[in-house]
Parts: sequence; structure tokens; C-alpha cells
Amino acid sequence: MELDDLRASWKQPAPTDGPAVLNEAALTQLLARASASPVAKMRRNAWLEIGFVGVCLAVCIGVAASTQDSFYLAAVAWLGLICVLSGFYYRRKLALLRSLGEVAGQAVREHMGQQLHSLRSLVQLYYRATMWSVPASLTVSLLFVGGRMVQRFAEPKLVTGLGLLGVVYGMLGVFIYYGMRRATQWYLQRLYGQHLDRLEASLRELGDEPEPATAR
Repeated sequence: MELDDLRASWKQPAPTDGPAVLNEAALTQLLARASASPVAKMRRNAWLEIGFVGVCLAVCIGVAASTQDSFYLAAVAWLGLICVLSGFYYRRKLALLRSLGEVAGQAVREHMGQQLHSLRSLVQLYYRATMWSVPASLTVSLLFVGGRMVQRFAEPKLVTGLGLLGVVYGMLGVFIYYGMRRATQWYLQRLYGQHLDRLEASLRELGDEPEPATAR
């Protein structure tokens, strides 16, 4: 059933003996419309991200097994930790996406609204975590690069070198932060935000609900 037909069927008078069943059935059909549904697209995007994280983790393990350099070991350990923690995030996201098609005894509209709110919160969590990871990663890198300079140089070159290093990292940090912010907003909107927007808009129109304020 196309989205326009679904909206029309929702607003049409239904038999008095079971209007809720018909409405909930129509809404369930929207969620389970094969591979073209917003839920199916978000699920595929999540699995693509999981595959990318798996490749990154494999690279980290390979680098850790082939080097004894403390800088590279620290870098891959940090990246590996991010990959492992993201596994819990994607597990939760996939569970929410699966549950959108599994009502199990509660009203479909209420169930859909709760799950969409949880998914939106997860997307916001991903954005915040990404933004915090930028200064954290730069700090880890700065500490190790600065440590190497301390080992190799003596004053006054050390003081000058550390000063220049701080300036370079400060400028680089600002550039990377704002670049990552724009890139992450675009990325999340393309993979998840636009599909959540569509489902939330359908839920509001079908239920004649006021539009909530949402942040991406």
C-alpha cells in the first residue's frame, strides 16, 4: 500500500466493530513494506556500518600484532576500544529496528512512537560521541608526539618544538572538529535522519498529532 493510500484509509470512516484493528494493521503494513520501507533501509545502513567497524577492528588487530612501537600500539588500542564500544551501540540500534515490526500486544501507534523516539535518541548519542572523540583522539596523539619530542630534544629546542606542536594541534583540532561536525550531521541525516523524519511525519499525519521538536 502506498503512503498516500495509507493516509486516506486512516482518515476514512471504519466499521464500528474494529476501527483500531484496521488502523493498526495499516500502520504495520507501512513498517513492513519489504526492502523499500524506511525501516529496511535503516537496517541495511546499520549493517554496512557494522561491516566497516569490523574491518577497522581487524586492521587494528593486524597492526598491533606487527609492531612494537608504543605510539602505534596506543593509537590502535584507542581505535579498537571505539570499535568495541560501537558494537553495543549497533546491537541496540538493530534491536530497535527489529522491534518496529514486532508489536506484541500493544497499540501500534504507541509502540512506533516509543521506538522512533529511542532511535532518534541513539542517533543523537552517536553524534555526541563522535564529537567528543575528536578532542580525545587529538589529546592522545598530542601526548605521545610530545613524549617523543621530550625524549629526542633538549632545551631550548624542546620548548620551541612543544610550543609549535601545541599551536599546530590547536589549529588542526578546530579545523577537524568543525569539519567532522558538518560531515557527521550530513552522514547521520542521510543514513537515518531522513527515514526517521518520514516515519515520524507519517505517524503525525495518520494520528493527527502535533509535530514534536526534534534535534538531529
